[in-house]
Amino acid sequence: MSITRRKGFGPDQIVDLKNYENRWTEEEIQSHVKRGKFIRFGFLDLTKYGGDAYHEDLLNIAIRASGNRDNADVGISKSYKKKGWKYDPFPPIVSLEGKVKNGRTRIRAAILNGEKFIPVAIFEYPEEEDNKIAFVQSLAEGLIGNDGLIERPAKRADLFEAGLAAVTDGNIKEDRTEIVKLLSIEFEAERFIDESEVGELADDILDAVRGGEAAVWLPDREEVLNYLRKSPDVPDDACLDGDICIDGKKVFVYAAPSNTNQGRLWAKIASQIPEESYIVLYTTKKIPSKIKKGYDEFMEYVDWRYKECFEIVDRTFASKGDSMLKIQAPTSRPWGVLGVIPQLNDETHQTLRKMNRLIKLDEYC
Repeated sequence: MSITRRKGFGPDQIVDLKNYENRWTEEEIQSHVKRGKFIRFGFLDLTKYGGDAYHEDLLNIAIRASGNRDNADVGISKSYKKKGWKYDPFPPIVSLEGKVKNGRTRIRAAILNGEKFIPVAIFEYPEEEDNKIAFVQSLAEGLIGNDGLIERPAKRADLFEAGLAAVTDGNIKEDRTEIVKLLSIEFEAERFIDESEVGELADDILDAVRGGEAAVWLPDREEVLNYLRKSPDVPDDACLDGDICIDGKKVFVYAAPSNTNQGRLWAKIASQIPEESYIVLYTTKKIPSKIKKGYDEFMEYVDWRYKECFEIVDRTFASKGDSMLKIQAPTSRPWGVLGVIPQLNDETHQTLRKMNRLIKLDEYC
């Protein structure tokens, strides 16, 4: 007789598989997979990972755009400690052989907490002898399994990451029609994005692939800061994160394109005014043809917010009948863009990286 109750995920919690009975219809259960056939709910033995939360079987590199850098597993592990195991989200999905198909982040979170098991949904999958076809199918299972997931639903960026992996490491041709078919049929992209976005996403994947599998070097923030500390293009009066800043100018380092980072950068600059500051940008995207556009739109936003402040003051005075006073933004700005990190993996950018140089924004092409 299989075990249906185990103690864990809280000091006094008993995780009971019977709580999954009749929670979803058969159709709802099957909607979480593309090819598997549901067998039962059960427990996955986590001791086989030897306490390694970052075991190679639990990485999200080709499914999650952020890989594992967003530390979502840490956040979920804290939730487990506070709230225990919750039955509303569909549990992680594994094959009959115990191979994880979906839910790797939640599994890592459980391992981080020292749990010895985790509830899972067990499906039987047809065998696929071609490794490349099997790889593409595994990408599809990972994406579809995240449809409607409360913790971390799949996003456009995840579809991009999976599509890029399917073309570079799978059996998908470097062809727009084939990529659209991959997105629409295999990945069922319309679960996550509008139908009108599929074509543009296919173009982005094709652009990235044609630039090379590793067309763009994607450093994390710490790597960027280390790069800047060695750069001859950073002035002596520049103060980076962690520096003691006396009579210097702060350097704000932000990744583009990002609407959130636009707002954060403006808030930082505004808090410094009238003191001047420096800006360095880098990208977190793998689409070479859109990098410059992302930088330009990023700085256009900051410039607009700066001018908007003066327009607000001007309108305020005008509304009170003081038409003699005209407030306009100065021609100069209280910030200077030192440049952007050379991230393309072409000969020019690689040479610049060896010297830790920056590229002036108006010279980027």
